[in-house]
Amino acid sequence: MSRLPGGADFTSALFLGQHHSSATLAPWAEFTTGVPAALRELPAAAELASLVAAQQQADGGLVARSALHGMMDVLQSLPRPGDVLLVDEGAYPLSQWACRASLSRGVRVVTYPHFRPPAVVRPNRTEPSRTWVLTDGWCQGCGRPAPLAELQAIAGQSGGQVIVDDSLAFGVLGRTSGGPGGFGDGTGTARWLGLSHDRLLWLGSLAKAYGTPVTVITGDSTTVGTVARNGGNRMHSSPPSAADLAAGIGALRSSGLPRLRRRLWRLTLWLRTAFADLGLPPMGLPFPIVGTRVGSLPLARRWRTALATQGVQVLVQLPRCRPGALLSAVVRADHTQADLDRLVQALAAVTRDRRAA
Repeated sequence: MSRLPGGADFTSALFLGQHHSSATLAPWAEFTTGVPAALRELPAAAELASLVAAQQQADGGLVARSALHGMMDVLQSLPRPGDVLLVDEGAYPLSQWACRASLSRGVRVVTYPHFRPPAVVRPNRTEPSRTWVLTDGWCQGCGRPAPLAELQAIAGQSGGQVIVDDSLAFGVLGRTSGGPGGFGDGTGTARWLGLSHDRLLWLGSLAKAYGTPVTVITGDSTTVGTVARNGGNRMHSSPPSAADLAAGIGALRSSGLPRLRRRLWRLTLWLRTAFADLGLPPMGLPFPIVGTRVGSLPLARRWRTALATQGVQVLVQLPRCRPGALLSAVVRADHTQADLDRLVQALAAVTRDRRAA
């Protein structure tokens, strides 16, 4: 819910405010299969994967238990020995961990500065090799989208692909109708940027905007099929449960999604303006994580503690892409205007001395 007992919570990334009680889920006759996903999945797994792929106009889809499970399967299945895997140095730690699976297979893993990929990639061996590029779709540290068109061009030179973890933006950003502002249809960063999914292998967790811990992988059918056959987690782990899948399908098919995204957009813009009016300029482009840079980590922690004493919970973030700390509030569609008013009033009181100086 949007409120703690006696206060307001701005720490949860359930952006659309979807909460799946057991009474709202479609019933199931089998909770889990008891066998690895490569052997058998529940029918709802294919339904969820196809639903997401169709929305993105991608050829194929596949479910995974989590973004880490999915990313490990992708990196175990696709880059071959001698291939180059370019990794954005600001990529989410789960993706960085998954890269270790490629190192043991003879893949050359190279990091590049955040959102500044090299123009030319030189292989270190004479045999033909492909270049794969791994990035987050949206960076919460600087509030910007990855340069996906540039990355697609780099990967395409050698027949590789861009591997993008879009878990943060999935369900929030997406294709827009061309009207004034708005987050879009929730299909992800690539479509928000007006790009196709050509040479893009996309992973998105439903654990944030859609409120259910399951991940979908989309891309061309050949590549997705390779991951389905060769992914190590699919060979040795159970597939997502019936509850996870039912919640995901129900969330994606909810008729209220456009209304929730419009409300989320309005609340986000209002809070960004309120932050700026307090002399706390919000980072980056509009996104429902509204953060402002704070002079030091100890100061950010003091402000967070002071806000907590007034019944308001916020986050202190340490971005991977830049030094310093952020004081951040996560906006959700189930927040009320009273919740936001309480946050701003408390923040005004906590930061009054600094602003007066």
